[in-house]
Amino acid sequence: MVDDKKTRVLLIEHNAGQAKALREVLDDAASGSDYLMEWTDGLANGLERLGKEGFDVVLLSLSMPNKTGLEVLNELREQDTATPVVVLSDTKLDQDVADAVQQGAQDFLVKESIDAKRLVQSMRYAIDLKRAEAALKEASDRLEAATTRLEALANHDPLTECLNIAGLERALEHEFERARRGGWNLVAVLLDCDDFDRINAQLGHGVGDVVLKEISKRMKETVRPTDHIARIGSDEFLLLLPDTRFAEGMLVAEKIRLSVAESPLRLASETIRVTASLGVLALPYEFCSIEEVLSLVRLAVRESKLLGKNRVSSGEKHKLQGQPDRDALEELTEKLRKGDCFRAVSMPILHLADEKLVGYEILSRGPEGAFEMPIDLFRVSVEYNLLTIVDLRCLKTCLTAASTDPKFNGDNRVHVNLFPSTIIDTPIDRLMTLFPADTSDGKFCIEISEQQFIGDPTYLRDHVQELKRRGVHVAIDDVGFGRSSLESLIILEPDIVKIDRKYVSGIAQEPTKERLLRRLVKVVNALGSDLVAEGIECREELELLIDMGVTYGQGWYWGKPN
Repeated sequence: MVDDKKTRVLLIEHNAGQAKALREVLDDAASGSDYLMEWTDGLANGLERLGKEGFDVVLLSLSMPNKTGLEVLNELREQDTATPVVVLSDTKLDQDVADAVQQGAQDFLVKESIDAKRLVQSMRYAIDLKRAEAALKEASDRLEAATTRLEALANHDPLTECLNIAGLERALEHEFERARRGGWNLVAVLLDCDDFDRINAQLGHGVGDVVLKEISKRMKETVRPTDHIARIGSDEFLLLLPDTRFAEGMLVAEKIRLSVAESPLRLASETIRVTASLGVLALPYEFCSIEEVLSLVRLAVRESKLLGKNRVSSGEKHKLQGQPDRDALEELTEKLRKGDCFRAVSMPILHLADEKLVGYEILSRGPEGAFEMPIDLFRVSVEYNLLTIVDLRCLKTCLTAASTDPKFNGDNRVHVNLFPSTIIDTPIDRLMTLFPADTSDGKFCIEISEQQFIGDPTYLRDHVQELKRRGVHVAIDDVGFGRSSLESLIILEPDIVKIDRKYVSGIAQEPTKERLLRRLVKVVNALGSDLVAEGIECREELELLIDMGVTYGQGWYWGKPN
């Protein structure tokens, strides 16, 4: 105990007479100089006092009306786990005392036998024991954190945070065992960056490291959490895909290739286009080493390089030399051309202040499998020059759902999505034939993603104005993604602005993100557009958005798209 500071003692005792006696004992022990005792006459009052100010030790009577001793201790521990506790019992043969000490009380005293010396010793013991417990826990936490860091260093590449060779070997052994037991398929995909040596030579290894980190990030966003990604060379990554058929592995590899090549990397003074060549191999049930896997799958990557790079090739031995397995992709693109593989799901849009339903965003989904989600569906559509036709068929699917599903009846607005390129490529008269005959009531809203704008958005202005003249509302979606948001909003004058989920998600935990969002809200409100926040996932985010003045919102807080 600190000599120049009084030890603060909180006594929680229902019996006023016993409380008075204990205070006299403590005063006698310390002559009133070292200890400052405060008494509360019930558990509720004691908990309230403990919550307002810090105490060095609590003397807790287990004799409370309508409660067992263990219930008394548990209620205190639910509120405060840091303050040491000495429990006070009426008799020596009290089972509650034994239970209380076992459940975390530092010491106990029998009221009838308490004297000054014993009381002081017990409190000192409780305080010292609690400090020792805290120190032990802190040391244990540090040891656990250090062990975790060492394991991460031993099994992960420090640059990309993917697995390294050691981590991949452990994952491979584990997945082979699971595949044998469950009769599952295991597929390996090797990614090799195209012309990476040129990037290092011309721009330096620092830029090369940035490129590798971005590639690993895009790969992680593309595959499942159960898949394994390892960096196994300067610019090579090996993926293990558990429970995956070979055709599915080809589609996953194509998704990764499209993700890597989707958009250039913009650095301070350079724009770098990065592509990758990939090979796919179905692994046998017999265990093989990393070296064996790499030697087989590198043949497929070599095939991709010889065929012109930026492509996916098969590692199956029965394939003809130079002919990659394109069957799965050809089947997919044929489905997209026919347009009979799409379905619609929806998310509600709500008035945030009262959580009243005001509309739905109807979203499209592709054929079941690797390209079901929009981001993957539209990537492959761009690759095979099918974007406009696929986008229009998705729009038709969503509008058909709006006219046939009873939940969309009534006054609620219906939001659908279109690419800017589709709006430019499709005459407005033809586009309007997909909508119901009468759109003058503003029931429909077309959302245009700001992420997909190319340069100056002026080229869209006349088309947007014509849609609005026809009675269709226009929303700019994903605002705040990093493009010239203010310019887009001023030029296009949308009816609705939708804030990108990246600005909304996590605002309750990230003050910087909250401040940025408040500024964005002020700008949009000044322009006179309705404001919709996307990506709301918890109550805290909802309440913050209401406080900022955001009127409408949507997100998984109210459920996933269905």
